[in-house]
Amino acid sequence: MGVGLMGGSIALAALRIGYRVSLYDSLASGELSGPKFRGASIAANLAELVSNSRLIILATPIDAVKEVGSLLSSLVSSSHVVSDVASAKRPVAAVLADLLRDHCDYVPAHPMAGSEKSGAQAAREDLFVGAVTLICPELARDAASVRLVSEFWQNLGTRIVSIGIPEHDTMVALISHLPHLLAALLVKQVADTDRSAFELCGSGFRDATRIASASPRLWKDILLSNSDAVGHQIRLFKRTLEEAEKVLADKDAKNLQALLDEAKENRDRLSA
Repeated sequence: MGVGLMGGSIALAALRIGYRVSLYDSLASGELSGPKFRGASIAANLAELVSNSRLIILATPIDAVKEVGSLLSSLVSSSHVVSDVASAKRPVAAVLADLLRDHCDYVPAHPMAGSEKSGAQAAREDLFVGAVTLICPELARDAASVRLVSEFWQNLGTRIVSIGIPEHDTMVALISHLPHLLAALLVKQVADTDRSAFELCGSGFRDATRIASASPRLWKDILLSNSDAVGHQIRLFKRTLEEAEKVLADKDAKNLQALLDEAKENRDRLSA
């Protein structure tokens, strides 16, 4: 349910490897009937989606989760497994675990992949190939439900990492949410200082700020839903900026070189 970039890419990837896929998105029904999603069954409503499925993946905006979960609670049975792909787990898991308790198993998941583009037409069947999927198993009553979700994401080409919900939100604040906010702030810095500089920037600035082009509405909800963890990372990053400011003010070539060497070494390892 929810066929934007993430939901649409899940559908295309699953169709490619032979899964039977049903889609439902009341806001994108016209796009679903086009050739891009040929092979998928387009459900007329949520009840039809549930009746056609064992694994139900929610790829809706975070602010829609409570309404969707409430509707699902009266439709699912013990034969169903519900998962989601929300970028922040604490608020989503709290709502869904409460609504689905005694109805079906719930296994939160988060594929660490995406794009600055949005909408069903931006969906790609290869979006998840080589990515990591974080699985939070602690709410499931049956280990088979966790295996079902894990095997699904493995079949889509991702590597599975099991992680607790609090640890998930701490980790993504560091490697996803803070970087997105910093990209937005870099763009703001240029806009507030000298907008004409946008006409002169090269690939470095474009690469560093690409993710700032992602849906502002989506990212507003993500950042607010994980605001405590992101705020903590901001405070840590402020110390790093202050240290860098001091190195420059002191013209401390040795420590500046060490900082840049360490950053290159770690970034090169990431690329390997």
